[in-house]
Amino acid sequence: MGFLINSLRKIGVIFGVFLGGSLVLFTMIRLLEGDPVSLRLKNPDPELVALERDRLGLDDPLPVQYLNYLGRFVTGDWGRSLITQRPVAEDIASRLTATLELTLAAMALGALYGIPVALLASSGKSWWLRKVSHGLGVIGVVIPIFWLGFILIVTGSLWLQVFPTEGRFDFTYDKPHVTGFLLLDVVLTGRLELFGLVLRHLFLPALCLSFYPAAVAVNVIHPRLQGPLVRNLAVSLKARGLSPVRLWGKHLLKLTSPPLITALGTNFGALLGGAVLTETVFSWPGMGSYLIDAILEKDLFVIENGFLFVIVMVFTAVSLTDSLAHRMDPTLRKDER
Repeated sequence: MGFLINSLRKIGVIFGVFLGGSLVLFTMIRLLEGDPVSLRLKNPDPELVALERDRLGLDDPLPVQYLNYLGRFVTGDWGRSLITQRPVAEDIASRLTATLELTLAAMALGALYGIPVALLASSGKSWWLRKVSHGLGVIGVVIPIFWLGFILIVTGSLWLQVFPTEGRFDFTYDKPHVTGFLLLDVVLTGRLELFGLVLRHLFLPALCLSFYPAAVAVNVIHPRLQGPLVRNLAVSLKARGLSPVRLWGKHLLKLTSPPLITALGTNFGALLGGAVLTETVFSWPGMGSYLIDAILEKDLFVIENGFLFVIVMVFTAVSLTDSLAHRMDPTLRKDER
């Protein structure tokens, strides 16, 4: 019963965020200077502008425009980009997979080295590991992503000449397309010879973005494992003959998993914000660069639907990770009952 109530509460929060976010976006776009239709027309004849605005419904009363906006978003009829003249939903779908592939790769890579560093530093066996853990926790939060990106480009691309400086794929080859996730597509199409090529394009931007989830992992795990209760538990388990790998890698890591999942989920929006900067530095063809261009060009339907979609996606991810953390934490499950 408690789980059902909690789920209904989260659905209500997402619905409230959807309404609030859509209203804020709708209001802000209407306050922008300049008419988006006039900016797109080569010869902005007043009569032609009036016809186009009437066709797009921009002369309807504002409440009607807002309700039409909500209706189109829910049904997936997001209109056409005023710049590319392509359906906005198709443009977003083609770019969303690029951003998700980058974000998920960064989260996996950050967890791959952030969690072991935090565990080794918490074991207290070496002072330099604690320094590395502290430095990683600072780098991922304090140093701007674009600086990290430039450093990685200079090191990995210009000095080592191993990784490409930009883009997602080498278009001298035929690009596989099944799901939009290139690493998965080269496997599904059996073109494994392209796996290394795709991975080289992905590695530097994913590494750049991975410092943030790695810092989150360090800043969540290390303080939690320093508590007196956890320390006493570690001494007790060690006295029972558990090996360090089993002690830190299984039992104590399990204690930190729920708060770590919650922290990564609640910071998913910040990670997407970092992906915007990363995509700009590495010319990655994802959602970030698409939405930035839409703002600069005042592409009305892209701004309205693209940003609202990102808002809903972020809060959905936060709710799902919070539910997963509740399922993994027995104390939280007990509170729900």
